[in-house]
Amino acid sequence: MKTTYFAGIKIKGLRLENSLSLTKTAEILDITPSYLSLIENGKKQPSRKILAKAAKQFGVSIESFTESPQLLKDLEELTKDSDLSELITVFDTLIKNRS
Repeated sequence: MKTTYFAGIKIKGLRLENSLSLTKTAEILDITPSYLSLIENGKKQPSRKILAKAAKQFGVSIESFTESPQLLKDLEELTKDSDLSELITVFDTLIKNRS
């Protein structure tokens, strides 16, 4: 199983979607808040054990923390001409519309 920064982004998204604090999520995953922050910011890759705990906590499959090369290619193509503020606005809107 290949994990990259995508796993951390996914964990952060699920954490925020479930209104959990960084500290509470770290406690659930049995890691420190600072280590979770590193994972969420793509500076560390989560272990399979951490991903398994996150999958159980958030009711998703462990495979949902991985990405396909095609997904990355598609996202890169969609975002290549966008600035960060536009992307943040789009993702905020998508998250609000999910609720």
